[in-house]
Amino acid sequence: MILFSLMACSVEPSMKRINTMEEQLERIEKKQIKAEKSFNALVEQCMDFDEFLRSENNPKPEMQLLRAYLQQYEDERDNIIENIKYSQSQISDLKDDLKDGLYDESQREEYLSSEEKAVNMIEAQLDYFIDRFKKQSDFIKETEKQ
Repeated sequence: MILFSLMACSVEPSMKRINTMEEQLERIEKKQIKAEKSFNALVEQCMDFDEFLRSENNPKPEMQLLRAYLQQYEDERDNIIENIKYSQSQISDLKDDLKDGLYDESQREEYLSSEEKAVNMIEAQLDYFIDRFKKQSDFIKETEKQ
């Protein structure tokens, strides 16, 4: 009975970390949808802007950077989606394993830290793209006003 109580006390903070990661993944899914919408909108803006620049016979070197961000996202989007799904699965499995008491404290810490790093990496990647898309969109809008 005492051993079970000790295990429950040490698992509780771990479960809080799991719950935090699950909430973070929910936010990440929303960010992925936002990134996708921003990407699609920026592709449209880019096409219109490119046409505008051609009609003005005024090429902008910034267009290469804009296209590079779009290509970079396009190259990474499937990996991002897969990483989200994989992290969701890993966290779900880890949650079940913790409930079943399968790991000692050091294993628990190792697995939790590993998953937290993975989730944070996905979020940072999405934040990067969302930020770049916004800045590029703002650039296009500002340039069109001139």
